[in-house]
Amino acid sequence: MENQKSLLSRAVRVIDAISRNRKDLRFSDISRVLDNPSPSTVNKILKVLTEEGVLRKTSEGRYTLGRKIYFWGRVMADHNTPIQIIREQRKYLHEQYRVSVNVFTCVDQTMFCLECYMDSRSPLLYPAGKSLQLQLSVQGAVFFIPPEKLHDPAFLEKEADDHEEPLRVKDLEKMIRYAEENDLQDDFALFYPGMHRFSVPLRENGQTVMTLGVGISVKRTVDGDLSERIVSDLQQIRTRIETSFE
Repeated sequence: MENQKSLLSRAVRVIDAISRNRKDLRFSDISRVLDNPSPSTVNKILKVLTEEGVLRKTSEGRYTLGRKIYFWGRVMADHNTPIQIIREQRKYLHEQYRVSVNVFTCVDQTMFCLECYMDSRSPLLYPAGKSLQLQLSVQGAVFFIPPEKLHDPAFLEKEADDHEEPLRVKDLEKMIRYAEENDLQDDFALFYPGMHRFSVPLRENGQTVMTLGVGISVKRTVDGDLSERIVSDLQQIRTRIETSFE
């Protein structure tokens, strides 16, 4: 029993160390965290954590947090004030404008739709609980993609060509430039049939941890100032949410 307790304690130390480091850890790094026990002990701990999905071994042989951490985070979200605020603001947007609203995060190069409000008059953005590979499309992942990649002509050309309806690179560049200048994404209704999409990054310690997005029928944005009001609210809501992270 004492040996099992020791292994469990060490496993928790490994998870904690990996979660605190910006870079994935090597076997030798983890061994040092555990005060250099025998390699077989380190292997045993890493094997169990990896098999259970708590950790993931990268192609470079390093260890990072696995997807199970994401699901644990969902459980804890019910008791987390920032998440409660996000939910309140998401509900406000949905009821105020009758639009679809969703929240995305990114884990292991995969984007997850955490939660979604759907509206019958506005196209669905993406179902809650679903995921898509980050590299699938730049239009939905501007704030999760490194700036150097967003300005790589080869990357943008491939994105434009791979879209169901081929796009113009200059349209992608326009969207990216707008997002960088305003810290708000406007897809100018270029990507999804009949839908205009806006989103803002939610940052903690300078890093984008989530995005809050709104999808609205193009027909509803033709007349009036609806788009401007939605954008204004998104920007104010973003400030409110990020303040709750502090």
